[in-house]
Amino acid sequence: MDRFEVLSRSPLFAPLPEGERVRVAKRLARRRYEKDDYLFFEGDPAERLVLIAKGRVKVIKHSEGGRETILATFGPGEVVGEVGVLVGETYPATAQALEPVVTLDLPRREYVRLVQAHPALAWAIIEELGRRLQRAHETIRSLAVERVERRVARVLLRMAAASGQRLEQADVPPGAVRITTPLSRQDIADMAGTVVETAIRTMSRFQKRGWIATQGRYIILLRPHQLVLIAEELQRPPALS
Repeated sequence: MDRFEVLSRSPLFAPLPEGERVRVAKRLARRRYEKDDYLFFEGDPAERLVLIAKGRVKVIKHSEGGRETILATFGPGEVVGEVGVLVGETYPATAQALEPVVTLDLPRREYVRLVQAHPALAWAIIEELGRRLQRAHETIRSLAVERVERRVARVLLRMAAASGQRLEQADVPPGAVRITTPLSRQDIADMAGTVVETAIRTMSRFQKRGWIATQGRYIILLRPHQLVLIAEELQRPPALS
């Protein structure tokens, strides 16, 4: 996928006239990152907007004690770092590659010029920030009141929606989905707002019930509908004997 196509698929840049998108695409700088590489750190000067062309990125914050919390994950066509770029200060969180990643970076001055010149682009940013704020509120509520099984189920379903691949193999149930982004138990714990030991126990519980399977760092949702029932609290996980 070339620069222009990636740019055109991004909700934040789609409102631009085609000629402007052609011009902006030429200004994008391609960068490659390996798994676990950092795109930028919290507190770094926000000098570039990062558009993801390939792979997935997690945005994280660290507590004073060093505990990591994953605020969100982003994939192709999505951007990270836009808040710091717009404010003109520093990045408010750290971005790290969950897998090999390719980005297209736009200098801050160019992005600010676009926002000032195209009101539709500014409105697209407001809408996107509103969606992210809503997700943040949902995450806070989840961490405060929801059981860990529900939080882990939601993480798995969210990742399946973002990077899932439906399986048609004879040895898996109909509707099985493979999450194509490699995830460690620590990643799942960080996204669910729990400790890794609890994430391991919960995943083991799901696996023993035949709801999920693992292939190294890849997870297969064998019975996604069961996880939906847990995520929406329509059913509590039965106790294991």
